[in-house]
Amino acid sequence: MRDYPHIQFRRHWEIRPEVRYELGQCSAIISAIGETPLRPEHHKSLLYVSLVKGAQATTAIEGNTLSVDEINQVVRGQSLPPSKEYQEIEVRNVLNAMNSILGEVVMKGQIELISDGLIRRFHKQIGQDLGEHFDAIPGQFRKDERFVGPYRCPNHEDVPELV
Repeated sequence: MRDYPHIQFRRHWEIRPEVRYELGQCSAIISAIGETPLRPEHHKSLLYVSLVKGAQATTAIEGNTLSVDEINQVVRGQSLPPSKEYQEIEVRNVLNAMNSILGEVVMKGQIELISDGLIRRFHKQIGQDLGEHFDAIPGQFRKDERFVGPYRCPNHEDVPELV
């Protein structure tokens, strides 16, 4: 494997006392919010909003331009115009992956460690039925060299070991 000095698998930072205090505050706030009783309809509404906004943000990273209203249509099972078919499939795949996580972790209490298998499983779900638009083989690590702007990604042969 090549040497990647910018990728370190050891702790190379320090958490200052002020940051520890702020993390403690965050933890307390999260606990307070998590323990706040909600009516079932409000809980369902908040889950729905987080699902739609999460799908929008996740796909926007890759350039998907669907609006919240359009994603709501997809959630309701409505089709978008043919010109937006790829974006619709992409959003539907992300929604399915997010619902898988919700079902497994929250509903069933199944917690799986992050592993190469888990990453490939979600990659396969997200890339399903996207064809040439997906520039990868769903569920598999890449087998080519990639650049992101001026940054050269690690050699494809090293990806499994780095993951």
